[in-house]
Amino acid sequence: MTPPPDVGRAVKDALAEDGQGEVIAVFSRASYVAVGGHVFALLSTSESRGPLHARLPAPPTVLLGDRVVVLDGRLYIGGGLVDLPNLCWEPAKLPSGAPIARMLGGVLVHEPVLDLGAGTNNSIEASLERAMDRGGLREACRWVFGRGAGLTPSGDDVAAGLLMVDALLGLSDEATRLAIVADAPTHAISRAFLVWAARGQSIEPLHRLLAACAREDLPEARSARTDLAAIGHTSGLDLAYGALVGFRRAADVAAAARPARLMTSRALAQITA
Repeated sequence: MTPPPDVGRAVKDALAEDGQGEVIAVFSRASYVAVGGHVFALLSTSESRGPLHARLPAPPTVLLGDRVVVLDGRLYIGGGLVDLPNLCWEPAKLPSGAPIARMLGGVLVHEPVLDLGAGTNNSIEASLERAMDRGGLREACRWVFGRGAGLTPSGDDVAAGLLMVDALLGLSDEATRLAIVADAPTHAISRAFLVWAARGQSIEPLHRLLAACAREDLPEARSARTDLAAIGHTSGLDLAYGALVGFRRAADVAAAARPARLMTSRALAQITA
């Protein structure tokens, strides 16, 4: 069943203050608007929910460069009022400590194309692991930003997956993640998606896939993967790949820290005995 019309948090934020801007991109399935420092998309209810998405039964026909105005919580494009829904989509929270990586790896079976060049024999995940060993999340994102093709380059999608998992697991603070995004050499649309990934939100099928893996619901996980595969050329699957690497990395770090915590506990017990 198609979800009812709704808007994401980016749209709500954009409508919260008066401002002016313009239509910055027009595609067959979505038109992108920049206004008051915010970027969001107008699309039909047949498209996925997401933080940047205003899903409408009949999206307006707009032209590149059309003037956009937000006034008193209303959106005007080319002088005409765009009737936006009041319903705001929010992704459901994942259960803490859920073993997501194992099932996600089995369901996803995908590796992004990042144009690494000839002579590169290492997997993308191995290269990301080395980047994280050198400089954590910042270095891993820096390594993939801008690589590959697509409206949002494949590398940006991978980085968005990494950033979202970091946010969901609370591994670093939001300011750190947003600073990483601010330094990304990318365009306004991709940066907007990255900003919301850094806040823990992405397109709905990705959240649904992670939730299904957390519940070990294989049919639902496969269904969500199918929906992700329909988004962009490979954007949806590249997002999920970044999330997979992020969850695997978090699990490895936690496993490596476990003996140290156990030793600390034993030492404390000996000291206080």
